[in-house]
Amino acid sequence: MMTIIYFILILGITVFIHELGHFMFAKKYGVYVYEFSIGMGPKIFKFNRKNDETDYCIRLFPIGGFVQMAGEEVEVDETIPEEKRLQSKTAFQRFMIMVAGVMMNFILAFVLLFLLGLFNRVSVNNVYINSSVINNLNDNDKIVAVNGRFVNNYDKLALEMTIAADKDFTMTVKDQNGNKKDVTVTPVAIGKSNLPYQKNYGFEVNDVIVTNSSINGVSEGDTITAVNGVNVATYLEMVNELAKSEDSLTLTLKDKQGLTKESKVTVTENKDDQLLGYSYGFYIAGEEAKGFFGAIKYAFLKFISTIEQMVFTVFYLITGDISLSMLSGPVGIFNVVGQSAKAGFSSVVSLLCLICINVGFINFLPLPAMDGGHILFIIVEKIKGSKVNPKIENMIHNIGFILLMLLMILVTYNDILRLF
Repeated sequence: MMTIIYFILILGITVFIHELGHFMFAKKYGVYVYEFSIGMGPKIFKFNRKNDETDYCIRLFPIGGFVQMAGEEVEVDETIPEEKRLQSKTAFQRFMIMVAGVMMNFILAFVLLFLLGLFNRVSVNNVYINSSVINNLNDNDKIVAVNGRFVNNYDKLALEMTIAADKDFTMTVKDQNGNKKDVTVTPVAIGKSNLPYQKNYGFEVNDVIVTNSSINGVSEGDTITAVNGVNVATYLEMVNELAKSEDSLTLTLKDKQGLTKESKVTVTENKDDQLLGYSYGFYIAGEEAKGFFGAIKYAFLKFISTIEQMVFTVFYLITGDISLSMLSGPVGIFNVVGQSAKAGFSSVVSLLCLICINVGFINFLPLPAMDGGHILFIIVEKIKGSKVNPKIENMIHNIGFILLMLLMILVTYNDILRLF
């Protein structure tokens, strides 16, 4: 239930603040606004204010929203005075109306990132090794590249590792003396038991603590201390050793009373497992953000690194390094919201920041139907010295909107496939 609530709140806040930007500047410059709507599909709630032409609506599906302004139609609405139509406004006024949604998303994200930095323990410059089970990879080594591609922040590192997926990759690090070295990283796929993917061990874990077990001698609350005689003190060490075992293994455990015991485990195949992610054999950390100025630094660096990640994502989509099947829509976001909700409120706020920046960035792209597409036409107008035919412009945006909806359907279809 909380996942549904958080999902509606995150998308609702993101869309509301974006459309509010368009709405405020449209009203400021005297554009006639037919409707200010949050959500898509049938209307479930509507109200009007006195001496205000706008319908304020909430629609059934919380996956978008819009501000419908006079002058955006293919056919001109002759019932609206020309001076109240969007296309009658100056280039600067139309630019401000279109860019206002992106600005509001970015401002909200920055403020929330600042608050996260102020009231939570967060790290800046977080590309330093904190713990590792990989030979020749030590604490405080700085990650500088993945497969030869420059890395300078966590978001770029996460993107490059996502592209690598389950394949071995080369990570270049710089030690404390400034010496560079290459290490090979072998990702371990993790299933819903928090253990290696598509393997059934008969138990599940949280860190190195057993949370569920169907094996005699292995009980909930037991701590795993060794796998096949190799001591394991961390989750990384445990998963690394478990991944080496094919058919059977020996666990050494410590029960709630502190008594040590051993148990033989038979490893079987689990084709119905759900892939949750990957363990890369290392953790990272960075400088902790402290105080007011530390929070500002964190907000600024995190905002910039997220934008940079979006730029590289678009670039990799064009080059084919990322396929459309890797993108997520509402269903994928819902799953991520569920995971964030389990991690705590701060994680949900971090997700809200990420989605706000994503929505702002995507809308700024110079594509038809996007805010950036409208801005592109304004730039074309300034270059050619005369306005683009409103009918032609609006028709292009309408076609772009249809293509966008088709892309959304494709992405949602891929999201659903990943559930099974």
